[in-house]
Amino acid sequence: MEKKYLADSANIFDKINKAISHAVYIFDLEKQMVVWSNERGQELYGYSNEQIREMGTDYYAKVMHPDDIPLLYEAGLKSKTLKDGEVLVLEYRFKDSAGNYHWINDRVTVFTRNEHGDATAVLGVATDVSERKAYEDTLKKTIDKLNLSLSAANLGTWEWNLDDNSLVWDERMYKIHGIPARLSSSLVQEVRSRTHPEDLEANAAKIREAMEKKQDFYLTYRVTYENQEVHHIRCYGKILSYSGTHRAYGVAWDSTEEVLTERQIAEARAKLISSTKMAALGEMSGGIAHEINNPLTVIQARAFQLSQMVETNNIDPEKIKQASESISRTADKIARIIKSLRSFAREGTYDPFEVVPVKQIIEETLEFCRTRFYNHGIEIEIPDIDPDLEVECRLIQIEQVLLNLLNNSFDAIQHLENKWIRVTVKELVDAIEISVTDSGKGIADTIAEQIMLPFFTTKEVGKGTGLGLSISSGIMRSHKGSLTLAQGTENTTFVIHLPKWQNEEALHY
Repeated sequence: MEKKYLADSANIFDKINKAISHAVYIFDLEKQMVVWSNERGQELYGYSNEQIREMGTDYYAKVMHPDDIPLLYEAGLKSKTLKDGEVLVLEYRFKDSAGNYHWINDRVTVFTRNEHGDATAVLGVATDVSERKAYEDTLKKTIDKLNLSLSAANLGTWEWNLDDNSLVWDERMYKIHGIPARLSSSLVQEVRSRTHPEDLEANAAKIREAMEKKQDFYLTYRVTYENQEVHHIRCYGKILSYSGTHRAYGVAWDSTEEVLTERQIAEARAKLISSTKMAALGEMSGGIAHEINNPLTVIQARAFQLSQMVETNNIDPEKIKQASESISRTADKIARIIKSLRSFAREGTYDPFEVVPVKQIIEETLEFCRTRFYNHGIEIEIPDIDPDLEVECRLIQIEQVLLNLLNNSFDAIQHLENKWIRVTVKELVDAIEISVTDSGKGIADTIAEQIMLPFFTTKEVGKGTGLGLSISSGIMRSHKGSLTLAQGTENTTFVIHLPKWQNEEALHY
């Protein structure tokens, strides 16, 4: 059966020549020229066999890229030493009749030999790979740009085989972690030995969760350099599973300066808040003095009354009981004022959230300013508040917000003829609203747009920092709430919106 189809070898060759999609040629090694090319090759590059033969020994110079000619001469020498069946593969640029270069992948084998067995001609199958080369060139440029961006951002790239627990790092990863690039020990073990134990445990849990949920992960950890410097590393990773393997890829960067800057900003913010609170306490000092002096006067009078009884030997058990109870109640009032004062003066940014009655928040805040407002003829209107109404918050911070609003109202209305401040509480489904309204006639729209901005103030020089409302607004954001100036009201009204419950994701402002 095979003999039937292979009998006419010339016909077979002609059919194969017409069917093949690549350029096929015969190159004479002695004459250094192409002596034959198939029809497909002539169609692809626009040269007839006669035109190619006319080029003679100038063939390379006329159709090959100058940079590739040395490669082709070297390939010609190698071709002479090829054994039967061996194939030489090379790539070069070939210029067509229109002057356009094509990238060629060429597979060359011996076609004829002389009586001494030396190769005299080779057969080549040339495949146009210009599209692949263009793709590779684009990919290379993209990778170069990516590497440039990674280098500029000081980002290291890594690959982690989760099956055998092996790591592959680029050069920047070693620098970021302070580990020598030529490491004799296991890279995984080296990283573990340099990473803070607490971070190892926390990040292992995050990675397990990412694998279970098939999601990306974000890690932070501390590593210790050989010189004992502690560096903060941040890492982003993506887990990919395919063909039964599990790998993670990602980038990492040294965020030590960023972390230190964040700490400095936090410390500066804390100092700023503290100084603002102290300024508020300074403004209230006169009122606080009255709050304490008045009950001290009561204690002094009751003590004098008891002393007189002893001196005159006029002991009245009922009057002694009344005097002692009065002294006890008054001392308790002073203790509450001092406790509130000490709590307010303390930094509360990182206090845990606690469930507190709303009534307690308002009553403790008013301890600071009730007498001061009374001495200036300002009436305080407080509604009855359900003692069971509670909210989860940082008590000191919410009292700070409320006290700031009360002080602002005091400054705004103390010189008005009609002076009053009203505090109201409204319970919503999952939140509460505390409104502070004063007898002022509202705030102009141009001022209202800027009133929450840092350092903006309408008070005269020396009487305000412009930070009170800005800090208060930040405190409310940290509680997932808000502080707003009510629009369209007859009198100036600020509204504190506070969720009844917080969760662990509450952010520091």
